[in-house]
Amino acid sequence: MSTSTDFRFRGLLGFAGLVVFLVLPESVYALTRKNFDFVVGVDGDFKAAKDAAAKKASASYRYHILFPDGQYDIGSLTGDTNQMTTFSVANVSMVGQSSDKTVLFNKSKTEGLSITATLNFNKADNLYLQDLSVQNKADYTSTSSFTETGRHAAVKDGGNRVLYKNVKLLSTQDTYVTGGARTYWEGGEIHGTTDFICGGGDVFFEGVRLFSLKKSAITASAPSGATWGYVFSNCTIDANAEGYTLGRSWRDASVVFLNTKMNKLPVATGWGDPMNSVPKVFAEYKSKNASGALVDLSKRRTSYTKDATTVTLNPVLTDAQAAKYTVAAVLGGTDNWQPQNLSKQVAAPAARQEGGKLVWNDDANALCWAVFRDGKYVANVTTNSFDVAKLATGSVMTVRAANAMGGLGAPSSGVKLSTVSELSRRMGVHDAPLMAIHGRSIAVQGFPGQGVEVQIADFSGRMVYTSYLETSSASSSVVVARGAVPRGVYQVRVIGGEGRFAIGRMQIVD
Repeated sequence: MSTSTDFRFRGLLGFAGLVVFLVLPESVYALTRKNFDFVVGVDGDFKAAKDAAAKKASASYRYHILFPDGQYDIGSLTGDTNQMTTFSVANVSMVGQSSDKTVLFNKSKTEGLSITATLNFNKADNLYLQDLSVQNKADYTSTSSFTETGRHAAVKDGGNRVLYKNVKLLSTQDTYVTGGARTYWEGGEIHGTTDFICGGGDVFFEGVRLFSLKKSAITASAPSGATWGYVFSNCTIDANAEGYTLGRSWRDASVVFLNTKMNKLPVATGWGDPMNSVPKVFAEYKSKNASGALVDLSKRRTSYTKDATTVTLNPVLTDAQAAKYTVAAVLGGTDNWQPQNLSKQVAAPAARQEGGKLVWNDDANALCWAVFRDGKYVANVTTNSFDVAKLATGSVMTVRAANAMGGLGAPSSGVKLSTVSELSRRMGVHDAPLMAIHGRSIAVQGFPGQGVEVQIADFSGRMVYTSYLETSSASSSVVVARGAVPRGVYQVRVIGGEGRFAIGRMQIVD
């Protein structure tokens, strides 16, 4: 069963004729291993991926799209006459190879808040984006235009339970237009000039870098009935110059900055004049400067007037007030959404070459693995091995594991491919380790003064036991304790430095 959505209706319980639907969290479902559904540039272009997702993604099936590094002009491919691409499919993951080199872009012609987005997510719930950049190239590189009004969005949100991890948004005014119900950001960057984070909804930004390209307002909040508005936690603010403002009120603004590092400082008053209404919350907690010292907040603004309405706000949160701004409180909702669990990454595999195959440790948390040669995408697989017999000697292979949402974790260490004959020479009698297996005892020779890793795996490749053995003398051994490995037949590997290893067979009978 796929872990494609966050919560699903499961089961019917009858109580005196009453039918009760149970809503269970995604984490209770076992992970079903699968490949990415579509690799852009391999299986077709982004238009084909978008069309395929619309046909297959559903409440019971998450559709995973992978973008290898590259520049993707989706504005020309799937955009309207103003190069805005509207994406309305729920339960889709868009994962890039890297946030710097995987770039989806457009170049809108006519400026406007709602007509320019590179990606317009219209009522697309349960989206997951990781390790890519979304850029509107209309004005981004034209510094002379920064003094002008030019609204060119990179992303316009309109869904519920949307998650961004290590995503970069690049544009000028109105870079990120929020409007969904609940959105979570973890890492990543947002660049812009004026009001470059603007709109409604409850949005929690964890560890995001904000870059202000000019002296203007970073945020223009308009929660429109949302409870919390914008929450910036452990974020960093960089800028071309000091003197920007943290935000101005669009409609009943609510914005807090918690433990934010401000490498360039805003104006001493912190916040700007209201646009259409006075704010509800404009506050900070333990803001720090580039040196890590607390920023002096004594001059922060407390009074705001718009038309006939004046409000007085407390610009500095107490410890107790700041503690209320948690991911669970802001985004949990009635379905207990926990996006920080969905964004967890699978550990980097331990890869090596064995003959004509690249192999690595299995991991029950991996949806699949992506294989790269010299930094370029090669394939994605659902087993922990890949045939490299036909690949060029000297190529450096790396492997990354995907989590349930498709996000790729850290890469394995690079494995430089050797020919089979070279491997045989490296395993020759004069320099290879010798291994003897007697019951539960594994004796190792040939590594005096070094350390080796002893691995026991079943014949599906699943690791069941590992031990690090200090070979302080010419011969050392390790004994597998009773109960540590179930009965059965296993493959034993002893791995040392400089690519030296030995492989044997062990049978556990008691």
